[in-house]
Amino acid sequence: MKKYILWTLAAFCFVACAEDEIKPYHGEQYIYFSQLMNTEDENEKENGYMSVSFNNYPTDDELTVKIGLGLIGGPFSEDAPYQVEVVEESGEEDSTPNALPENYRLPTNPTFKAGAVSDTLEVVLVKTDALKENVKLCLKLVPNEYFRGTLKQYEQIKIVFNNVISQPEWWTSEVTRVYLGAYSRRKYEEFVKCTGVTDFGALTTAEKRAFALQFKYYIAQNNIMDVDDEGNEFPMTVPI
Repeated sequence: MKKYILWTLAAFCFVACAEDEIKPYHGEQYIYFSQLMNTEDENEKENGYMSVSFNNYPTDDELTVKIGLGLIGGPFSEDAPYQVEVVEESGEEDSTPNALPENYRLPTNPTFKAGAVSDTLEVVLVKTDALKENVKLCLKLVPNEYFRGTLKQYEQIKIVFNNVISQPEWWTSEVTRVYLGAYSRRKYEEFVKCTGVTDFGALTTAEKRAFALQFKYYIAQNNIMDVDDEGNEFPMTVPI
């Protein structure tokens, strides 16, 4: 009989513990930008900002930046709304101009997913003529009825972005000599349009050769022309 009583008590305790584990924890949740804590970029971690350039995505007029969020406290049983606001910094705090409203879109009603301890805030950056120099979008998490507070060190993040047109750093002398030939803005745009590759330097030698050949066939099939600084067109070529 004692054996059966012990088994019954053990089963009861197991169920009770399981219920405690899945019971939603309310009232003490804290939210923070885990992006700043988890990034491998020491500059980003130390200074609290992310850098983005439309120059690296020449065929895109909009870019979605994904910013990691973290939760301290038990997960929510339902999606929990959180609040993020734009902070306008003065020139004394940071000389980089604040981004204009037409250069970004924030989610209308962001929520932290139910059952999760991490999530992602997606911010859309919009390319306009105003991005000929760096601008900054400073975002801050603020408490609401769902989140008691934030981690002060990780409650604010900046996105520094631009559309400064320049030759990408990965277009080295080797890339010019072996794979893609002399850089031009049109060649760069057509290469990305053809291959979808925005960081040629991150590829292996075999991948570089494969994408360069793909681009060469693309040029021939579509009779792609290059253009010089004076606007004169001439046949586009690659050395591979």
